[in-house]
Amino acid sequence: MTLKTTAKTYLEVAYKDLENFITAHYGIAYSVILGLEAQNGSLHAVTVSTSHEHYDPDAEEGSRFTPREGLDPEAAETIRHWRAGTLDYVPYVGTLLHDLACSGHLAPGEYLINVSW
Repeated sequence: MTLKTTAKTYLEVAYKDLENFITAHYGIAYSVILGLEAQNGSLHAVTVSTSHEHYDPDAEEGSRFTPREGLDPEAAETIRHWRAGTLDYVPYVGTLLHDLACSGHLAPGEYLINVSW
């Protein structure tokens, strides 16, 4: 029996470098560890895109989700609340990376976040 595997290419980043990048960009201290609920010695794969899936409940079955360019409106709302200090949790790191990619500050792709301290 052969184990089925898939080879992938990732952009690896240390969690501390990512924290510094996010903090510098938004001007708000950010914890990747909290945003990922990560533990020491862990790796986290995050897909970063400049598009999102739009849901149309009135579309035909099987075509209700369509890709759209730009920032997901729900992500934009989460980031707005976080920046205003009215969010009662740390946003998921993928939400912030999606925003950074859509605004041209980060390349889209597969990121591997290395959490090790």
